[in-house]
Amino acid sequence: MLNKITQVYRLSNLKLHYPKGFAKIFKIPHHATTSDIVQLIKQEEQSFQNVKITMGDKDMTDQQLPFVDLVLHNTPSINIDDVNFSFELDLNGCAPYYMNSELETAFGQLEIPYFDALVIARFHELMVQQLNPNKQSHSPVEIENAIQKALAKFAEENATSSQFWQLQQTVLQNLDQVIMYYEKIVAEVTEEATKQGHKLLKQLIVFALIQYFFLLYLTYGIYDWGVSEPISYLLAQVMETVALFYFIKKGRAFKQTHLFKNKFDKTFYELINKKTNSTYFMKDLEFAKLKADLIQAKIVYGTTSV
Repeated sequence: MLNKITQVYRLSNLKLHYPKGFAKIFKIPHHATTSDIVQLIKQEEQSFQNVKITMGDKDMTDQQLPFVDLVLHNTPSINIDDVNFSFELDLNGCAPYYMNSELETAFGQLEIPYFDALVIARFHELMVQQLNPNKQSHSPVEIENAIQKALAKFAEENATSSQFWQLQQTVLQNLDQVIMYYEKIVAEVTEEATKQGHKLLKQLIVFALIQYFFLLYLTYGIYDWGVSEPISYLLAQVMETVALFYFIKKGRAFKQTHLFKNKFDKTFYELINKKTNSTYFMKDLEFAKLKADLIQAKIVYGTTSV
């Protein structure tokens, strides 16, 4: 059930901003890896000596990760000759989830558009049978009555021919098991990521307390406020510098909520990738839930009369 399908070749736009004030647009396929992007940039600009794609301090270039998927779920950087180049990714009208789900093959074998076309054709046939063939036009009431009778007849036929719906029930049961397994992994990873986020906040609180008692000891234990004041001022300047550096690097204020979210997201996706060996695990889970809802709706409306 977890067979992969061939990836669809689609192109996205990677807009790379140069420090000199202009930008270049690269056409990249959705399945291009980080290594492919680096080679593409080097081929375009032969003067570039060192091109890397990084996540924080970690070099992701040689890990052969899907670049589009990496950008959608994380915040990588493109570093060229030790300069951080800003970039924008335009999916060019393609869906972010680009049909490479490990579940797609199983679904395609059991539910294909051809069956949906047969359903529509049969419903249309039943509805036409309920209308007066001698009339060229029909009132809204007549059409509504014909639709209701066709729905009832259609539901009756489907209820008496249950082989397809039994197959769909089997698919739904297997899919529910996959979703339960996925959600168990997400719950475990969420719990661990939350712990790591709280741990970081606790460390910051401990650091603040140490700083407070240090200044208190200098003021009343050894020296006086005349000595402690410039030290406290320097400490404040250090914190201002750290906050400014954080804002420049992350683009957001140096707040506890942001620190927690950054630590949580980083830990969450690192653990998800480690446990599942997949960078698009959360998209698989979202896709599986939507597919389960669709199959459930078809079973309900296809096996019950209206």
